[in-house]
Amino acid sequence: KYETGIWLPRKEILKLYKELGGEILTFGSDSHDPSHFMDHFAEAHELAKDLGFKYQCTFRKRKPEFHKL
Repeated sequence: KYETGIWLPRKEILKLYKELGGEILTFGSDSHDPSHFMDHFAEAHELAKDLGFKYQCTFRKRKPEFHKL
């Protein structure tokens, strides 16, 4: 949501992903300026929780680690 007013992927896609059994979410920053790094992460986490996701995933040495939202 970089001044576009829309989340990517869109809420409808995340909802369908969840309905189809998707559980793994990772969050990334597409900032083009360091001052925007991690903008809207709190809102993204809330959206994920509202859609029923329980965890976010990070990877350490190519192994998934799950963190409660």
